[in-house]
Amino acid sequence: MDRSELLDLIPAYALDALDPEEKLQVEALLRTDAEAQKLLAEYQDITSNLILATPARRAPAHLEGDLRKRLAASRPTQAAPTPAPVHAAPEPPVTILPTRRLTNIWLPLITAAAVIAIVFGAVTLLNRNPAERLYNQIVAMSDHLTMPIPSPDGTTPDGDMVATADGQQAVLRMTRLPELNSDSTFQLWLIDGNGAHSGGLFPSTGASSTYYVIVPLTKGVFDYNAFGVSVEPEGGSPSPDGPSTTPIVVISTT
Repeated sequence: MDRSELLDLIPAYALDALDPEEKLQVEALLRTDAEAQKLLAEYQDITSNLILATPARRAPAHLEGDLRKRLAASRPTQAAPTPAPVHAAPEPPVTILPTRRLTNIWLPLITAAAVIAIVFGAVTLLNRNPAERLYNQIVAMSDHLTMPIPSPDGTTPDGDMVATADGQQAVLRMTRLPELNSDSTFQLWLIDGNGAHSGGLFPSTGASSTYYVIVPLTKGVFDYNAFGVSVEPEGGSPSPDGPSTTPIVVISTT
């Protein structure tokens, strides 16, 4: 499998839902790929907090009254005693179920409803783009950093890169990226004094799409000179020294 297919398997890996061969391939990628490691951390955070996916809600005010009415209606009533005929066999005693036993009848239904609510909330959370979720979390921080993408003519790629105040996490948000053919891809670059380093590939999803990409930092944001995105052949740049085309997005930190 290629890298993009392995990245798609990371949510299932986080849930331990892969077969042994797939698991080995994903683990091999995780040993060297910073973006894959960040994605796994995001999904592990999701799976470890499934119980929080659905917020607690107060029971409706009428629920207790409705339940009492149902319980009262289900209790057998005893008829007024009548004189027994001479030598007649005694009537068997009427058994009234204890209230606790009747209440327990509802427990499986309540439990099933709770499980459905948790699963629904968990699936909704898992379906969200982890990069977009991290972007929103960073933007919500009062001390976050924002670096706009220069777009002088209003038609070239636009957006920004946001980072935590300590510069240890960053996400790129980009709009107006060109729509690519199936034999091309976008490639993220992290540029420092030693040259350009690949930050991973991401496919085109249409000219009207908004892209969120986690930047796989190995040091602080301001330890890099710039970040860029270029259009490359499928599989990434053939050049060992960096992008093979002029980057369409460049964010300078200097």
